[in-house]
Amino acid sequence: MVQTFSEGIYTMANDPHQVGFFVGEVLEGTVRKYPEKTALIFRDETLTFRALDEAVSSLARYLQKERVRQGDRVALLLPNSLAFALGYYATQRAGAVTVVLDARLKGRELRGVLKDADVALLITHHRLMPDIADVLSEFTRIPLWVAGGKGEQSFEEKLASLPPDFTQPHHDPEDDALILYTSGSTGEPKGVVLNHINLAQFPRCAAEIFKTHSDSVWGCILPMSHISGPIYLNEIADKGSAMVIFDQFNPVTWLEGIQKYRITIFHGVPTVFHLLLGVPDLQKYDTRSVNLVGMMGTTVPVSLMRAFKRSQPHVNVVQGYGLTETSPMITMTELHHADAKMASIGTAAPGVEVKIIDEEGREGAEGEAGEIVTRGPHVMKGYFRRPEATAERVRAGWLYTGDVGRRDSDGYYYHLGRKDDMIITGGLNVYPTEVENMLCEHPDVQEAVVFPISNPKRGSVIGAAVVLRPGSETRERELLTFLRANLANFKVPQRIAIHQSLPRTAIGKVIRDPTVLLSDEGAKG
Repeated sequence: MVQTFSEGIYTMANDPHQVGFFVGEVLEGTVRKYPEKTALIFRDETLTFRALDEAVSSLARYLQKERVRQGDRVALLLPNSLAFALGYYATQRAGAVTVVLDARLKGRELRGVLKDADVALLITHHRLMPDIADVLSEFTRIPLWVAGGKGEQSFEEKLASLPPDFTQPHHDPEDDALILYTSGSTGEPKGVVLNHINLAQFPRCAAEIFKTHSDSVWGCILPMSHISGPIYLNEIADKGSAMVIFDQFNPVTWLEGIQKYRITIFHGVPTVFHLLLGVPDLQKYDTRSVNLVGMMGTTVPVSLMRAFKRSQPHVNVVQGYGLTETSPMITMTELHHADAKMASIGTAAPGVEVKIIDEEGREGAEGEAGEIVTRGPHVMKGYFRRPEATAERVRAGWLYTGDVGRRDSDGYYYHLGRKDDMIITGGLNVYPTEVENMLCEHPDVQEAVVFPISNPKRGSVIGAAVVLRPGSETRERELLTFLRANLANFKVPQRIAIHQSLPRTAIGKVIRDPTVLLSDEGAKG
């Protein structure tokens, strides 16, 4: 396979979507083009592309000195930091497979993924050591580099000198490049393996749909230890754009960062935008540089998107949809449709096939609900050392998402919720997202989650829990009255619990557990 690139968009003579993205080599090309341009900013520390490349070269040589061979797995257990970026680029340049681990892992969870991934080296941070030292004592065979550490394990010491020898790896596009572990909400975490073809997809699609380029400035507030970290870093290497890294989110600090660094694009979960809209003097901050924000999450209230658009009319506010297993995009929203299709998750991303199918696997008609399945160069190589799980998820090239959606006449898709979350009440299907969005249309509701309550006559009835906006005194009966005026009776919850906050998993997903959501603990009344 021969790969070429022009302005960061990769092409091949036969199939433009099947080219490998070799991050270390791509970064070298960008350094030649923009040596003194800013690449990364973290806590006012700035790295140009030249300085970044020198640091990455040093670390890649040290990896090979530690006998990390091409195809070996190197784990990153790091918070948002320059160390994460350097570790990612260096492992890729050395020909290793980067294993990205959630920086919050410890105890049994960390023990499990380290054993499963069978890593040749681990890079972590000194702030995490008190929580993980006991687990690491069981893996003494694994060499350890510690950012902020001292002595032989010091990550920074590796940057201070340059070992003389380096063997340039020879990649194949289908070689393993990256492993990310799923949250394990349905069982033990599984390693999602992405190859170099998978890594090529986001930079190409970002250029085509989001119109990103060398002057784009990405703001990173999502955890880099999830898929956002690698795809942002691939984008920076590809386009020669810049990224500002934040290791925690504070709405005022974030707004000051937008103003100072002229951030142009960022993604966030709904909570981020609620907090931004809650800043009393939001309009005093100069956010005119921002062109695009993407709202991410299983449920993104359209009312929240509209509220943010009203507050920041110059910004394109969009949703997208994808999974770690899809690199991570399936659908994307064209900027010229951002306002008209705000409730949509977008159209199929470039090079991506999407279908809505029924229980028998037949493709549904326009407007019909069914499971979202997808095929293309974005689909993962598989689950690490789990062929049965891979075969269950990917059939004849089609990845079965487990999500329910529908397609409109313009080819735009709408996410209705997880297939497992669908509620059958008296033989009728209710998709939680529809009820959640309607609840969020109420002016006093900030967040909502809908779930089934077991019922001997109907099988299940609808339950809901909400978080109200600050200062609201709205009660359950008022919310029920609002819903009865806007939804069919069978979709109206039997009970709505009002909470101070909604319970979430470690990665921020709301827990749809009736025993938790209907308990008195955390409820306002």
